[in-house]
Amino acid sequence: MVTGLDVSWGKVDEVFTMKFIYFLLGVVLMLLVFNPAMAKQSREEIQAKLDGTCEAARQQKLTPMRRQLVEACVAKKEFPSRKECAAFYADYGERMGRRAPLFYDLPECVTAFEYNQSSRSRN
Repeated sequence: MVTGLDVSWGKVDEVFTMKFIYFLLGVVLMLLVFNPAMAKQSREEIQAKLDGTCEAARQQKLTPMRRQLVEACVAKKEFPSRKECAAFYADYGERMGRRAPLFYDLPECVTAFEYNQSSRSRN
């Protein structure tokens, strides 16, 4: 019988188990953080959000312009009805044929473009 050594094995097992659980949690978190598929998905989500912000800013600029063009069309009677004028100018500001789309120079669109280009230069 050894005296002076009061070791409780139950406590040692508990500490070892907790350290092992923390270790496993750390490994799982590392795998999630450094998983390339997760990073790519996240990058695609960011790009989609930036593109959406760009498109919303463009539409905010284009909508009043389209409205004015439709009103002018109706006033000049370029088409028989307002509905036909609205249909004619519905795509105003978008890419059509050789016509460049409008307002891709807005700050929101420049940010989206630069973010897109940064992913291409990394590959």
